Amino acid sequence: MTSMRTMSICVAAMVAGAMAWPAVATAEVTVWNYEVLGNAYRVTDPGPVVPISIAGTRGGTFSGAVAVQSAKPIAGLQASVGKLSMDGADIPGGQVAVRYAAAWGPIGGGPGGLDILLESPPAEVAVQKDRALAGVWVTVTVPEDAKAGLYRGQLTVQAEGLPPQKVPVELTVAEWRLSDSQDWRTWIEMIQSPDTLALEYDVPLWSDRHWAMIAKSFQLIRATGSRVVYIPLLRNTNQGNAESMVRWIRRKDGSLEPDYAIMEKYLDLAQEHLGDIDLVVFYAWDAYLVLSFRNRSFKERPTVDESAGAFVQGQQRQAQQRWDMRQGGLTVTMLDEETDKSEPGHLPHYTAPESRAIWQPVYAELRRRMKRRGLESAMALGMVTDLQPSKEEVKFLHEVTGGLSWIAHSHYRRTYKKPSPNKTLHGIADIRYEAHATKMFQVNPAKGRLYGWQVPELRVELNRFNELNGHPLRVRQIAQLNITGDQRGLGRLGGDLWRAIRDKRGKRMGQAFARYPENHWRGLNIGCWFLAPGPDGPVGTARLENLREGVQECEARIFIERALLDADKKQRLGTDLAKRAQAVLDEHQQAMWRSIWANEDQLEVMGAISARSTHEAIWGALKRAGIKLPGFWDRAARRMRSEENRKGIDWFVASGWQDRNKQLFAVAAEVQQRLK
Repeated sequence: MTSMRTMSICVAAMVAGAMAWPAVATAEVTVWNYEVLGNAYRVTDPGPVVPISIAGTRGGTFSGAVAVQSAKPIAGLQASVGKLSMDGADIPGGQVAVRYAAAWGPIGGGPGGLDILLESPPAEVAVQKDRALAGVWVTVTVPEDAKAGLYRGQLTVQAEGLPPQKVPVELTVAEWRLSDSQDWRTWIEMIQSPDTLALEYDVPLWSDRHWAMIAKSFQLIRATGSRVVYIPLLRNTNQGNAESMVRWIRRKDGSLEPDYAIMEKYLDLAQEHLGDIDLVVFYAWDAYLVLSFRNRSFKERPTVDESAGAFVQGQQRQAQQRWDMRQGGLTVTMLDEETDKSEPGHLPHYTAPESRAIWQPVYAELRRRMKRRGLESAMALGMVTDLQPSKEEVKFLHEVTGGLSWIAHSHYRRTYKKPSPNKTLHGIADIRYEAHATKMFQVNPAKGRLYGWQVPELRVELNRFNELNGHPLRVRQIAQLNITGDQRGLGRLGGDLWRAIRDKRGKRMGQAFARYPENHWRGLNIGCWFLAPGPDGPVGTARLENLREGVQECEARIFIERALLDADKKQRLGTDLAKRAQAVLDEHQQAMWRSIWANEDQLEVMGAISARSTHEAIWGALKRAGIKLPGFWDRAARRMRSEENRKGIDWFVASGWQDRNKQLFAVAAEVQQRLK
């Protein structure tokens, strides 16, 4: 970690000698630079305006930004940018998007900072925290055949009280070509929520406007490389689905016929707007079906012990809710044959004698339909969590589905060193993919390296402390933390699962799944979301863009590491390039950890560390190293972690991170050229 001590570069030093001038201002409105991975509200002395500097590579998407602020509400905000040019080579204006970064404050229920990226300028930016503040983002999608080099253009910003002001834009493009997001090796699983959109915009489920919003969500999620789609076969799920997507028509003669129309339309949009799909998860089991509480099976309605603590009583009441719902059977959606209206209904439990005749034809039909789409191999069952189906349920579903494997979102690992096939569920069924809360990281590359992207089982991080609704830097780094650790990426991320449920005063209080407490997973409920409610439908966020760019950096790392780990390829690189490439990767890894924990002397003693979060893992590693620390949950410990975190973020933002990315992409280009 010693090299990190030489990197205390302040922003002023970064721009010394570059074109700079005082923040562009009138008596009312000011324009200044801010970091896309920072919090503009923390900036009190913007300093000189410099060109928006963006480091990118061919085939990727990258952003830079300025802020606009005033002591009064900002009206008439508009911005535009044309093509970017370099020695006769252009990146067309159609590849350069302008969006307006807004705070969640006015609508409530979201993370801090300028997080929401509106696609049209807001009518007015209100005063919050003693000033009106908005961001203007420039996002460039670099063509795959773009020439390498420095491109220049101009962003024009204006508002009432601010005549048109021009801010230079500089984009450095490396020659290395990033593959399409659907081919990325870094695993991302982001979940689309139809019900959130219906609740937010008060539109009927499966109406034309609702379908258009679902399509937009898929388009935004595609940017992360996510390739997972959920088809709920049950209603009232932990993901907040009010209806099953396979519905049951109740005929006049009392018979039931499955209807696949909603499922088919949903998959049509997923394949069109999300792209290639690796997993289609048929949501067939949830927590309410469990027959135990605190490792104790029960055969009658649980009771509440009034003498127990509040936590235990809460669990007992949840067990009662599960019991009550379970009495009806499997929760599904029924359709009236005459009116075509949907309503809640039930089918017999999987263990009932009549269930085989109901479900075996359904899964046979699902296979036929998935095969027509080229998705038969993507079929899987869900959901396994800390709770899981009984042996009888697993056996039944294994038989009627033709042996489909399962996915799991849980605290603990089930597939560690057990790639599919693994018969992990009761020795009967495989778990082919899991996201788990306990993970392993590698801090100091001098003490060894891990290559999570090489893990044979499809196993990723489940981040359960809502860090990903926090600082954009943490979002940007989360994928790299895992692929330099012992996981292939991260999963169970909410896409458009923001808080759409409001109280009587209109305050945002809950996510779509809050309606179904019987299927709550406690600490495993999805607590983050990467899309936001725009005026007419879902829009992206600053955190979504940072996640995307962080994964793009991961893909450059993986491209280089694949060459370094292959003896023949490494020999073709030559000693000098191989050494420089490894040094660039190590510098990235060291800088990442210094942003999390600013004490470099303590970082140097750490190698592989494991826990539910980075700070919990660091705490345990330091204690094992003999460093005296307060208890992890003590107030003094919280203050210490908060201070280390704040100092680390401030250091990283001012440390020349764009220059490190230029080096990363440039080295990837050298490796690509040498391997030709």
